[in-house]
Amino acid sequence: MSEFICFKVFFLDDDAGFHGSRDGDIPEWPPSPLRLFQAFVDAAASRWRSEAFFEQAKPTLEWLEEQKPPVIVSPEHRICRPFRVAVPNNDLDIWARPFSKGGKPKKQPNELKTMKTIHRIQLLGSRPNDRVVNYLVRTPANYLSHLEVLKAAARGITHLGWGVDLVSVTVSAVSLTEFAELPGHRWEPAGAYGTSLRVPTVGTTQALIEKHGAWLARLADNGFRPVAPIDAFNRVRYRRDDDPLSRPHAVFKLVDADDDTVSYAQSKLIHIAGMVKHLAIEMMKDHPPSKRDLREIDPVDWVRAYVGGHQSKEDKDAGAQHTQFSYVPLQSIGMEHTDPGVRRVMIVAPIGDDAWLKHLADRLDGELLKPLPNTTLPLGTRLQRIADNKHDGVRDGYIDASIVWASVTPVILPGHDDHKPEKTRKLIEKALAQSGIDQPCEFEWSAFSQFRKMLPAHKYRKDPNDPSRKILINYVRPDHLLEQSAVHLRITFPHPVPGPITLGAGRHCGFGLLAAVSCD
Repeated sequence: MSEFICFKVFFLDDDAGFHGSRDGDIPEWPPSPLRLFQAFVDAAASRWRSEAFFEQAKPTLEWLEEQKPPVIVSPEHRICRPFRVAVPNNDLDIWARPFSKGGKPKKQPNELKTMKTIHRIQLLGSRPNDRVVNYLVRTPANYLSHLEVLKAAARGITHLGWGVDLVSVTVSAVSLTEFAELPGHRWEPAGAYGTSLRVPTVGTTQALIEKHGAWLARLADNGFRPVAPIDAFNRVRYRRDDDPLSRPHAVFKLVDADDDTVSYAQSKLIHIAGMVKHLAIEMMKDHPPSKRDLREIDPVDWVRAYVGGHQSKEDKDAGAQHTQFSYVPLQSIGMEHTDPGVRRVMIVAPIGDDAWLKHLADRLDGELLKPLPNTTLPLGTRLQRIADNKHDGVRDGYIDASIVWASVTPVILPGHDDHKPEKTRKLIEKALAQSGIDQPCEFEWSAFSQFRKMLPAHKYRKDPNDPSRKILINYVRPDHLLEQSAVHLRITFPHPVPGPITLGAGRHCGFGLLAAVSCD
């Protein structure tokens, strides 16, 4: 009995590669289900022209877009070193605006150039079956009436991603046994955690048809009309079968009484961590989880230790394992000229404590933050939850899986390195172990972050008004962390690792926060 419709994508080149990128110009792997769906729409429109497309192909495409996100089975791959080239600028607004008004453009289309970073993903393996990506949609009752249309459309697909990514596609019904025997890594939808991929949804077919019509009509008597990208799709997080688990997390925006985003100075990010922690303690004192959910832990002890992060001297002396929420302000990253202020805050829980995190996050959403001594906030500043399935470029930079990670805020080491490199290395290894990073990795350290505009790990900086005077501190630190060494890190793993990743002695209040680096 057939359980799935299997879409097999064969990459044809012997040295097969894929060049697609997802949000944030991060290499996309596996190729998103939306990318494959768009290829089917294009192939179907070429095979069935005009009315035949609407009568034969469109009902099947609309049926396909309604199905649940597919399971993906992909071969081994590696992300190649990126490079930058000058390519034609396809944004014809620069040329078309003056032209549509009867003026003379300063440059012709063939003179418009822009710099583009190219990421190539190489599919590993010497046999043709080593270069196949499978997309498996569980078959509903009425799939047979659409199977022949999909097979016919698949014969017209020639590439996936860039034009150089040559493919052929087949469609077949497969059994559960055949599905289990497919070689490669399995990627399945994973809720709030994993790699974000675009998938079709109800309305995607119609949106693509309308975009094509807008493209045909972009040049008209009344001027040039730019074609907007489609927005009729969903984002689904996928997790590979051998991915390490991501720590549960909830992200909030800081907004004022007018719903405008609030920005807080990056050097004082611990103020935001302290305000959110204080609010969490007050809320959980009044609304703790049920006794059943607390697993027989006393609510007062739970709030003190887990929410507030205070470990008793007795527990420390006994070597008891301590777990707690982390309150991690997120500096804005991503674009070249982004202001690195804090506009979001992430609450992170240990693996397995999703229910406790949800209980807290549900009650913090919409709550007002109260300024602490020596801090200021715009009137009415509150927390606004960012939905897990909503795209947020800054948040995703801290949680999407990546091979290469680099620190945004300095990693405060669990001790002082006495400026000795070997001691620094041992303290970094200790910080990795304390944070539960047990994957093999390579790391290098520096006083400076790889991300632009982030403050260095130095405790002091020069006074801009008096170069002979030093100012304490680049980042304001908690008093108990003032004397410990700090470094910026760059870490490379053999396989993609999901975030969030926080390291070091200040990891529960925003220090040692790492973000994904697009590629190495």
